[in-house]
Amino acid sequence: MKRFENVILSIRGIVFVCLFFLFSLQSLADNIIRGTVVDASTKEPIAGARVVAHGLQKHSTMTDEMGQYELAIPDNVSMLDISAPGYNLVQKSVVKGGDVSLFRDVFLSDYDLETVVSSSRTVSDFSLSPSLSIDTDISNRLGGDVRTVTQSGNPAMGASMLIGGINSLHANAQPLIIVDGVYYDQQYGRETLHDGFINNMLANISVADIDKVTVLKNATSIYGTKGSNGVIIIDTKRSTSMATRIEVNAMAGVELLPKFMDMMNASEFRLYASELIGGTDTKQTSFKFLKEDPNYYYYNKYHNETNWSEYLYREALTQNYSISVQGGDEVADYNLSLGYVNGQGTPVCNSFSRLNLRFNTDIKLGEKVSTRFDVAYNNNTRNLRDDGVPEDFVSSTILSPGFLGYVKSPFLNPYRYDEKGNLTTFIEGADDFAEGLALNSSWANPVAINVYGEARNKNYHESSMFNISISPRYDISSKVYLQTLFNYSLSNVNERSFVPMTGVPTFYISGVGISYNNASNLTAKQESLFSDTKINWHDRFANHSINLTGGFRFTNDSYLSSHQEGHNTGNDKTPNLSQSLAFKTVGGEDDKWRSMAWYAVVDYNYLFKYFLEGAVSMESTSRFGSDVKSGLPLAGLRWGVFPSLQAGWLVSSESFFKGVRAIDFLKLSAGYDVSGNDDIDVTASHTVFSSSKFLDNSIGLSLKSIGNNTVKWETTRRINLGADIRAFNNRLGLNVSLFKSFTSDLLTLKSLPEISGEGFYWSNGGSLQNQGVNARLNMKLLATREWSWEAGFSLGHYHNVVTALPDGDFTTKLYGAEILTAVDHPVGVFYGYQTKGVFASTEEAETAGVYQLLPTGAREYFGAGDVEFVNRDDKLVIDDDDKTIIGDPNPDIYGNLFSSLSWRRLSFDLQWNYSLGNDIYNYLRSQLESGSNFFNQTTALNRRWIAEGQQTDIPRATFGDPMGNGRFSDRWIEDGSYLRLRRATLSYKLPVNSVWLQGITVWLAGNNLLTFTHYLGTDPESSLSNGVLYQGIDAGLVPQGRSVQVGLKLNL
Repeated sequence: MKRFENVILSIRGIVFVCLFFLFSLQSLADNIIRGTVVDASTKEPIAGARVVAHGLQKHSTMTDEMGQYELAIPDNVSMLDISAPGYNLVQKSVVKGGDVSLFRDVFLSDYDLETVVSSSRTVSDFSLSPSLSIDTDISNRLGGDVRTVTQSGNPAMGASMLIGGINSLHANAQPLIIVDGVYYDQQYGRETLHDGFINNMLANISVADIDKVTVLKNATSIYGTKGSNGVIIIDTKRSTSMATRIEVNAMAGVELLPKFMDMMNASEFRLYASELIGGTDTKQTSFKFLKEDPNYYYYNKYHNETNWSEYLYREALTQNYSISVQGGDEVADYNLSLGYVNGQGTPVCNSFSRLNLRFNTDIKLGEKVSTRFDVAYNNNTRNLRDDGVPEDFVSSTILSPGFLGYVKSPFLNPYRYDEKGNLTTFIEGADDFAEGLALNSSWANPVAINVYGEARNKNYHESSMFNISISPRYDISSKVYLQTLFNYSLSNVNERSFVPMTGVPTFYISGVGISYNNASNLTAKQESLFSDTKINWHDRFANHSINLTGGFRFTNDSYLSSHQEGHNTGNDKTPNLSQSLAFKTVGGEDDKWRSMAWYAVVDYNYLFKYFLEGAVSMESTSRFGSDVKSGLPLAGLRWGVFPSLQAGWLVSSESFFKGVRAIDFLKLSAGYDVSGNDDIDVTASHTVFSSSKFLDNSIGLSLKSIGNNTVKWETTRRINLGADIRAFNNRLGLNVSLFKSFTSDLLTLKSLPEISGEGFYWSNGGSLQNQGVNARLNMKLLATREWSWEAGFSLGHYHNVVTALPDGDFTTKLYGAEILTAVDHPVGVFYGYQTKGVFASTEEAETAGVYQLLPTGAREYFGAGDVEFVNRDDKLVIDDDDKTIIGDPNPDIYGNLFSSLSWRRLSFDLQWNYSLGNDIYNYLRSQLESGSNFFNQTTALNRRWIAEGQQTDIPRATFGDPMGNGRFSDRWIEDGSYLRLRRATLSYKLPVNSVWLQGITVWLAGNNLLTFTHYLGTDPESSLSNGVLYQGIDAGLVPQGRSVQVGLKLNL
């Protein structure tokens, strides 16, 4: 009986607790909020606007014809989500009342449905973009978050990108790219046959297929050893409704001729060349180009006025077409797209074409089972020639038509004269006017390189990529789901290069022999397997919301390439490789690497006002050495562990913020995360032997590299602070994020003893530090019934400094420059001589009394017309001790300016890019103003020193430059700051709305229309390589030119 009474009492207690709990829940719904939703431009009420309690979809309502609403919400709701068709989402703090003004979607969206605590930024809508590769739009629209420098003016050539400064020295410092949840290998550092060409993997993705791009600047620890350089997430388009929708885009454009250096004309160059000869032991009468007798047999050949750029460049046409169809039913949604691009480069014989196909589907297989199935294929082809100034003038003749167009004498002609002095259509051979002065001093006819190198089996690049992925999901319950993503990618590359013998000089290869022409071929294949399996649990308990994800990620990649080269094919009609060719060489790569990672993420918020995100990942890869000491030992492997903690506070939802009427939204955030970089050479941890040819016939093994079994990942620790503000009725938006990062265990190249036969091996050592800020301000300046105007800017800044090096400071020689890596200095600074000017007279030079030492130890004094280098010590000798830091390629600030003005159906958008405070080493100008060889020179050489007492900034012309006037110095370092109107777009939406035609938009765009800069080169925005130490080096790649496009967009 007693037990029964206890049971009754227990039941009563349970019932009481349940009733109390239900009463508590009921009390949470007692708050009634009322308000009116109006158009911010006209102040007219918006009927049918949706008002939702943030995070509680079941608490929602719609506005009536007067724009009014009434909604019962729990006590723990701090914010409302208000949206309407044709308007941007607004999130309103409950404490600030229920009245809301919505801006039309012609303005940028200020809010996201999900409140995140990490520092990220997302952009979407690329429908009117003429870009052939998404990196251009990243530069135009995310320039304050990502420092983006375009590689060259050739179509879809890509860009160098940095997020949060520089976090590595010798390893890859570019961000991780993720496309539809899959790691996207950019193949950085892979071999190509043509100088100045980088295989831009982002060119495989049509911009028309992209839905949105998100930049993650911190909280990247979930990506383990891939996340230290930031992350760029690209999501392609998927169906958004079951209604069938068709979008057609067509674009045609023309790119105008780029800017060129001002070069000497024929008479100016003839005078300059005669001065050079006068400084040698050669008699001028022996040179044919100096004979002025019109009856002389070679007179016509050497008396022309040729602007070589007219034969080497053109106004380039571009076409871009795409069509997409999306729709579905209750079972499946799909998005099918097809696109074609044909874009010429301004250099003759350079072009890019792409055929792309993508099919994305979302399929519901059952009540709890669904899957995503995606297939994509693209094929890219390019006609190529070498581009830019060679780094090495010794091992090969000059083959870049663009650079040859600068250095070729203007008194020559690309076509021959016959015996009667008539110009023919036969292409002239290599020049010979300076023969006899030096070995390999003849230069090719660039027209011959273009004409005789034109064929699919000569100078051609083809790449294709196939991608298939499936992502099934099983909803275990309404709060738990299990999902996996499996992806297979196949990338193929076939590149050919051919140097003709017609019009190209023979070249003596040291220790090998004479090359009359050569052919080479490169084939490469990369296969990638990627899987990501995760389980997610999410729930809400009264005031608490939690989202927990745990998963396992696996990658398996293989890269196989083969490279063959041979010389002397016999003629230019047989460019194929065969066993009969001379000086044959073969090579290739066979790389395999794998990684696996476990990860967990916890998202928690309290009252949707206080947010906390914790994450941790542990990753092991085959790139690590077998004897790594740090990390977590588990299952016979070493695992890098990468934690993260981010916190956010929605201040504007606090009750004390009710009286702050000027600010509509204020969120503060802070965080700390650890991430890694495992961009280690695949063979760095292993000693590798390779096959080698001996005595031209025998094959054997030789040591290729010495491994280090302790090599491991770099580690970056980052602290961040952020603030998001919306003010003045959402007319002003401001985002600011501060960061400071510390990178340790830098991947460095350490010297080996000479006895090893190898130069370097990979090791971990040293550290560096970055700190900076990213900010963005946008203002809705005008919002009326017919007019809207929004403007703003973004800003990025970072300052990096090397804090430790394992073997002390060192310099790296690249393109004639010395790049200093030193403790307490930024990464990549230029190290060379400072100059004061030019000695105007012998007396001035003798007073200075400075000299240089010859290899014999004898002194050679600087004289009149020589550069006066700054003597930084008490010695009078100019030597390495006088070198100092002369430039820094890192900018002070960079970013975008933008303006978007609309009147009725007409819109006018401006996008500006800028960079301030960065220095550029003008390697091109150092070759075209050296005054030491028979390259044609810029018109600056017309003011070279020629007489006693002459005041000038250009030294005397001397063959061979015995005094080193052209050495690496601040003569070649320039301010690379610029402000560029990157894109101006005028668009008009035609007033159509029929059953089958939903909309027509016509648009006109101009790119690079204005550039304000003091830079003397052809383009202040140029990137020679993705490598950190290459930044700021201008090697004369094709500059970006002005272009104009017209486009049509149809919505069916």
